[in-house]
Amino acid sequence: MRRKALTGMGLGAAAAVVAGFYLLQPDPGAPLRTRGPATVEIPGGEVSFRPIGNFQRAGKTVSAPYRTEAVAPFHIMVHQVTRAEYQACVAAGGCAPVGAKGGGSLPQTHVSWVDAHAYAVWLAAGTGQAWRLPTAQEWQMAAAERFGDALPERTGLDPGQRMLLQYAQGTLLRGRVRYGLQSAGSYGLNSMGVADLSRGVWEWTDSCMENATLLPDGRLAEVDHYCGARIAGGVHRAAVIDFVRDASVGGCAVGLPPDYLGFRLVRPAGPEW
Repeated sequence: MRRKALTGMGLGAAAAVVAGFYLLQPDPGAPLRTRGPATVEIPGGEVSFRPIGNFQRAGKTVSAPYRTEAVAPFHIMVHQVTRAEYQACVAAGGCAPVGAKGGGSLPQTHVSWVDAHAYAVWLAAGTGQAWRLPTAQEWQMAAAERFGDALPERTGLDPGQRMLLQYAQGTLLRGRVRYGLQSAGSYGLNSMGVADLSRGVWEWTDSCMENATLLPDGRLAEVDHYCGARIAGGVHRAAVIDFVRDASVGGCAVGLPPDYLGFRLVRPAGPEW
């Protein structure tokens, strides 16, 4: 069946598909479904964060409440998905072509959340493993000391004041980053063993913006997840419209726009297969 699928392709496309198979199985002698990309296990724990969205109390817009959530253990890709890996998905018909091509070891950028989700579906089907995009909380835990939160914890601020602080802090954080795309691994590993985090490429997560109503004591009364915009983790967080591939020219719903949009995937902790 694979041979028939390759027969009608040009040599370049067929070569990309074959390359994709080998990217999924570092040991050429291993069956396709026993191998996947290199990962590191992130232990479970708690993360504290301020959600991105619109929050109201007694009919008045207020700042989002700071909260702590538990995160179960998971595996995350050591490296961002590269252009060569993404191109294998395109050649196999699982992903849509995108603008950023060439330089196979560079991270795949100019991808939307829709593109990243499609790649996760394709990789899960090819490996038999439950690959998906991380939640914003998982991404923050994996990023560890390289997570740049542009939402400083200050009490008594109205949304306008907090927005001004977000931009000031985000600008400061961005000024400390060396930009320009580099090959996978160029920026080294963080304390969790994850490579190239918060270095100019923001990464899509599966988390959505939140529209919520708060009780008088600040607890959530009700929350509606607006998933037309997804959270991207990087030097600072941003909410970006899910079909946007280049937020630097528009399409960032909340926060400073990311320079590059890329991604890496996670799967549940436990046995390899």
